[in-house]
Amino acid sequence: MKFTNMALWIDQIQRHHRWFLLCFGLALVACTSQGAYEGLQSGHRSSCLEYPESEFQNCVDESKTSYQEYQRQRDEILGD
Repeated sequence: MKFTNMALWIDQIQRHHRWFLLCFGLALVACTSQGAYEGLQSGHRSSCLEYPESEFQNCVDESKTSYQEYQRQRDEILGD
């Protein structure tokens, strides 16, 4: 009887562990996506320094879209 209870307890822990890993993985992917987006935006702003002064501000303005706004626009386009 004790062995069965112990096996059930271990099975429950493994299920919780799987859920934790799944949630952690999803959070990590979301953070990584946002970090990658912001890194690309930063790189874009840096490349604006190569533009003539007359085009510099337009270039910088193109990279001001927040990740949340980008995600909203992306979801609209993909229909999510």
